[in-house]
Amino acid sequence: MHKNLNFIVECYSCGLFVKKDLKSKLTQRCPRCNSKLQVHKRHSKDSLYYAISAILLFGILNIYPIISLNINDTQLKATLIGTVLILLEQNFFLVAFLVFFTIILAPIFNSLVIIFAFIQAKTKIKLFTKTLLHDSFYFFKHWGFVEVFIVSIIVTYIKLIGMVSSTKFDIGFYVMLAYVFCFYMSNRKFEGKSVFGE
Repeated sequence: MHKNLNFIVECYSCGLFVKKDLKSKLTQRCPRCNSKLQVHKRHSKDSLYYAISAILLFGILNIYPIISLNINDTQLKATLIGTVLILLEQNFFLVAFLVFFTIILAPIFNSLVIIFAFIQAKTKIKLFTKTLLHDSFYFFKHWGFVEVFIVSIIVTYIKLIGMVSSTKFDIGFYVMLAYVFCFYMSNRKFEGKSVFGE
């Protein structure tokens, strides 16, 4: 006699097997030791929507400048790609590569992996193996440092207030804040165990 074990969860504290309460959205607890039971959520569409929004915002982010400086009546505007190009012009090749990879490539690939994982989970299209998507997701997730870049921009802004005629955050900075929110939420809502079968 075969029983469906998808509706059974094991308590990691005492080892008791408990039937999942699928109707309730509250955290389920073990009846023996009162520990929280780990219930794996299904892959949420919210993760897909946030990932698509993050990629669209990233495209907009490269159009508008992040910060504007006015030095001796000369207007300087810094964009994301412009930052990498300036570093290359100054022969900081390693720093330029690190900024390009951690601020541009890794976040984009992270969002693309989420989109492809969702497509493969919901359709018969199999472009990549689950192992490749799994490894890529966690690799790019840990190498994306957009939030560090934002902190460095804020620190730069504070340092430059008294040194230049005028300094202001431009439209790109606020787009970047929205982008970081969507990027964070796409990773937060992504359920790897449901997609990769971990």
